[in-house]
Amino acid sequence: MIRAYKVRLYPTKEQMVLIEKTIGCCRKMYNEMLNERKQAYEQLKDNREKLYHYKYRTPAQIKQEFSYMNEVDSQAFNWVQMNIKTAYTNFFKSVSGVRKGGKIGFPTFHKKQNFGAYTTQVISIFDNKHLKIQKLGKVKYSDKRTIVGKIKHATISKTPDDKYYCSILVENNNELPEKVQLNNNSKVIGLDMSLSNFYVDSFGNSPEYIKRYKSKEKKLIRLQKIESRRQKHSNRRKKLRKSINLINNYIKNQRLDFTHKLSRKLVEENDVIVVESLSLKNMSGSLKLGKSISDLGYGMFITQLQYKCDWYGKHLVIADKWFASSKICHICGHKYKDLTLKDRKWVCPNCGAQIDRDENAAINLKNLGMGYIHECMSSQNISSAVKHIECN
Repeated sequence: MIRAYKVRLYPTKEQMVLIEKTIGCCRKMYNEMLNERKQAYEQLKDNREKLYHYKYRTPAQIKQEFSYMNEVDSQAFNWVQMNIKTAYTNFFKSVSGVRKGGKIGFPTFHKKQNFGAYTTQVISIFDNKHLKIQKLGKVKYSDKRTIVGKIKHATISKTPDDKYYCSILVENNNELPEKVQLNNNSKVIGLDMSLSNFYVDSFGNSPEYIKRYKSKEKKLIRLQKIESRRQKHSNRRKKLRKSINLINNYIKNQRLDFTHKLSRKLVEENDVIVVESLSLKNMSGSLKLGKSISDLGYGMFITQLQYKCDWYGKHLVIADKWFASSKICHICGHKYKDLTLKDRKWVCPNCGAQIDRDENAAINLKNLGMGYIHECMSSQNISSAVKHIECN
């Protein structure tokens, strides 16, 4: 199993300077490689065979032109070369339709910013307080978890609020646990997304949800207006930008803390979790709800549920996007086709039941999970019968 641990770094002033130099050199290396590929394409686009066999410069050859690159970690440049190859591969696969997901554009030049990241090697860990990083030496870090396993590589990043982090990729000998055996007593829960309550579950409950961005929106607008009137590249504008970045980072951390605790609680308490298949990007654009959906962080919450269900051996069921969870009456099964988005409560024309839209959708999702349990139980019985026949 491969896991990533993101820890906070506390580098010295000399180490900070070296980290920022490495980030800047990696940006320069990436832009040089991309520029060379663009020029080669413009010159050789009529001769595809020659373009295919064209030999691009290696990081070592580019370093010879820029002597200041010798000061930083050379392993970071190898990762830059891999990243640009990956960007090109993803673009051409996306254009040809081989790659799943949304369309990916052509690689663009990296801009100079006050933050960035680079990938290198962590040599070892000392007393759960220091990391020995290539070229940087010993760097103090803070994290309560014990990092166990073989270290593959690490990504060192600087955030807009001038904090440093290291994401360590670790490979250990542990395997993912087997999925829990399902039966009629297995706990199932259905979750229907709600912009006002985060979600409504099949029991009619919702978590204590606070709109993180909305609570700080007025303060951010005021600071951004002041920033727009400050002179560009001035120290006063930089200080104000740092204050804005601190608020945005606070919002992000609050949202992450909420979703991590909530997802872990759901995974520990239930055997099967059923959620909707939502295209949040399309919803935010078509329904003009981009700010509310981004503030919700529901996509990040589903991602956390997915890998935590794998860690704990639980089952996550994602309903088909065409499953009409809101339109189907959970009592009689009648599909009310005239239901609109504005209708939060409706009366079933078949059985006359008073139905709450969100709770009804969550119950339908739970019923879908019950069907999943019966399918798993029948497949388990078939497999056990096959084993019994083989033994005989």
